Amino acid sequence: MNTARISRNQGGAGFQPAKDAYSTLQTLFDLGANDGLTRRCFLSVFAAAFLSGCITAGRNDAVRNGAAKPEVRIAELKLGLPPPTQASATHRPAFTVGNLIFVSGHISRAADGQLIKGRIGEDLDVAAGKTAARQCGLAILSTLRNELGSLDRVKRVVKVLGLVNCPAEFRDHPAVINGCSELFVDVFGKENGLGARRAVGMSSLQSGVAVEIEAIFEIE
Repeated sequence: MNTARISRNQGGAGFQPAKDAYSTLQTLFDLGANDGLTRRCFLSVFAAAFLSGCITAGRNDAVRNGAAKPEVRIAELKLGLPPPTQASATHRPAFTVGNLIFVSGHISRAADGQLIKGRIGEDLDVAAGKTAARQCGLAILSTLRNELGSLDRVKRVVKVLGLVNCPAEFRDHPAVINGCSELFVDVFGKENGLGARRAVGMSSLQSGVAVEIEAIFEIE
């Protein structure tokens, strides 16, 4: 008896249960007619294929809509968070008022802790600036986890303020800060990961870093 392989829709993108189930049903029907597949086996394999597709599609919808827990998403995305920023004599890395947590400015550091320095559009291109902004986002997530105990306590992003070290003629500030915004969408989902935002250029930033970002979150 020949063996048929039923491939799963990768990531569940565009999965249509009725349409895909019909295609699977036809394949299995042909197998049963040609190779003597039993009715019970036929129904079992068909049900497994159908449910697998539904579950995959549902999981991806949950991620897009923000239903997946942030800590689960951190693990799924294999995100390595840097050590959290520590308080100093003159500032706190984050401060909670009611159901809002205000996260102080986090500067761009590489995974090894070294500062990402330079002016975007002069020393660094937009892609490098976007990477620097993503690193700021990872640092913010680390601070949130340290302050709250778990990122699952974050309900949504309220506002992001991104500062870009660049010359006066630079115009792509939003493209740079997208590095942070896209990270938050990946972790919190589109519904909860997008809030208000401002991306502005600065003639200089502390220690010559490329990007600095602060943010406000609603928490439970």
